[in-house]
Parts: sequence; C-alpha cells; structure tokens
Amino acid sequence: MNKIIIVDNHTLFCEGIKLLIENEGLGEVTAEAKNGQSFLDILKTQQPDLVIMNMDMPLMDGVETTINALQMIPNLRILVLTMLSEMANYLDILNAGAMGIVLKTSGKTELEKAIKIVSNGESYYSYELLKQIMVNANLKSQPTKNTILIPIDYANREKEMLEYF
Repeated sequence: MNKIIIVDNHTLFCEGIKLLIENEGLGEVTAEAKNGQSFLDILKTQQPDLVIMNMDMPLMDGVETTINALQMIPNLRILVLTMLSEMANYLDILNAGAMGIVLKTSGKTELEKAIKIVSNGESYYSYELLKQIMVNANLKSQPTKNTILIPIDYANREKEMLEYF
C-alpha cells in the first residue's frame, strides 16, 4: 500500500483528499504538512511513496519545496494539485521535478487516476492543462509553407492524450 504525504495549507482540502485516498484504497496517508518547510522536516524521518502537494503555500511554495525534497530523496514521486492557472507556474513545477499536475477544479475520478499513474512512476497532466498547452502551442507556432515538419516519436501515453485534441 502506498505511503502518502499530503502537503497543503487548507485543512478542509487535506481532510477531503485523505478520505478519498483511504476510502478508495489508493494508499495510506502517513503525514500531512501545512507548508513546504514542515514537509521537508517530515521527510527527515519518513520516506513516502507519493507526495500530493499544493503549489501555492506560505513559507515555501510548491516549486521550492519540490526542488528541496528531490535533493533529499531523488526518486520521490510528487503530484501537484493547484488552482494556479498561469502556464509559467506549470512549467516551473515541471522543471522542478514534479511528475504530475492536477487542477483542483478536476473531479474525483481524475485525481484517482493521477494518483495511480504517478504512484506507478509515470507522469500525469490534467486534461485542462494539456488543452492549455496545445492552445498556446498552436497560437505561437502556426506552420507556414516553408516550415519543415520533423516527425516526433511520442510515447504511448502522449499519443493517448493527444487523441483528445
């Protein structure tokens, strides 16, 4: 059973996620932290299989917390839950090493799916996030008649996600 730590400064949200995880048999919540610094202190004594982390927290945000946590435990699997909608925020957290992002506006089914996928060591990105990335990419790079198209070898999961667009 997955050992999971929830890092979020909203108590009601943490309690709801914990109930979901335990009622659906997705794992056992072994600790909760209200900010990044508290979480890093917990990591000194615990090694979870998965971390579910908020992006916007007091004292230390999700990006800085992810970077520090991965320095302590390089193979740590981090799934970020966020309300932030700026593309730069997503790129920052992915560059920091998070394995997945789910928007807090997503439903229960998507969160369950994300937990299972990231727990298995694969990446997961919320459908709404992928849609934003595709829209931004299309706006920035409309091909011209002189554009050279280079074939890309997508992974099976990437192909599956692109079918939705």
